Amino acid sequence: MMQAFLLILLLGAAAGWLSRRVGLPAAVGQVALGAILGPAVLGWIAADDALRLLAEIGVVLLLGMAGLHIGLDRLMAAGWAACWVAILGIVLPLGGGYVAASWWGSPEPEALYVGTALAATSIGISVQVLQQFGLLRSWIGEVVVAAAVIDDVVALYLLAVAHGVLSGGFSISRLGGSLALALVSLGAVFWVSRWAAQQVAGRLFQAPAAILLVLTAGWATAWLGLSAVVGGFFAGLGIGEGVGGRHREQLTGNLNRLVLLLVPFFFVLIGVAAEWEVVTEPGMTSLFIGLLGTALLGKILGGMVGALGGGLWAGLVVGASMAPRGEVALVVADLGFRQGHLDHHVFVTLILVAVAAAVFAPLLITMAAWQYQRHTG
Repeated sequence: MMQAFLLILLLGAAAGWLSRRVGLPAAVGQVALGAILGPAVLGWIAADDALRLLAEIGVVLLLGMAGLHIGLDRLMAAGWAACWVAILGIVLPLGGGYVAASWWGSPEPEALYVGTALAATSIGISVQVLQQFGLLRSWIGEVVVAAAVIDDVVALYLLAVAHGVLSGGFSISRLGGSLALALVSLGAVFWVSRWAAQQVAGRLFQAPAAILLVLTAGWATAWLGLSAVVGGFFAGLGIGEGVGGRHREQLTGNLNRLVLLLVPFFFVLIGVAAEWEVVTEPGMTSLFIGLLGTALLGKILGGMVGALGGGLWAGLVVGASMAPRGEVALVVADLGFRQGHLDHHVFVTLILVAVAAAVFAPLLITMAAWQYQRHTG
């Protein structure tokens, strides 16, 4: 146990740093590290209850910090272009992923989780590339950031709905009940967290209080049959509104240290759990190509159509910037697998799709940005 803890703690941080240095999300390097350390290669690490608990805490805090960092003001300030980019960028990959998985032979619940996993965007990759081209503070950058925020919020909400419905069988009545439960529960989490944060804002125990709020919200939503990570995100969103701008930045910095310490456990264990030899089995190549094509084309087309008001080439940059996948896609895949809704073959394929999208997307953004700057002078 102690050996596994130290390996993940030290090598996980190093793998994340190296991954970011080459322009990829830290999650990509950490999943790859898990594949190397796990039974598939070295066999040094096997997931146990203690490591899974640390992984669960890490991912709930990760989504809590994401909500804290984003803030409700950025969500509300999103223009219509960002809304259309987000909506189309969710509908196309969600529907395409569902159809591709169903065509491959997945049952309805599995196909629904596949589509949900393809709906989210990893904004960290896009921000790095857009910043290199001086586009982050332009209209393009504003639309991309706002649309990605909406994407991830909706993807997490869809995850909560899917979990609540599929855990007890799929039906229209259950869908309506789960929707109402999610709205009431997540609204309550937001407002309670906001009120609690206002009471402790500026005090020395602010960070421990925020951690307690996020973890409690995650436990409460999991107890209600939703997802712990969704509760953590909405708690972070409420805390950000409660503490205000200056305190939010300070609190985000304090929480980031703990998140960087714990979140590698989650991504490394994903790599450990995957039996990578399944990718050589018949039919797996076609599933991977189908899902990767759906993941990339769905976001690119959705972004182009949604942002056409800024011109064709601006729309292409926006679409390419929505194509990366990262933490949220891996969270959905992991939860679907652990809840028994995803077959192991599909679970591994979704991990590979997220990694491949994280690799290809920066190249697509770069080519689109070159064309945009060439045609706009």
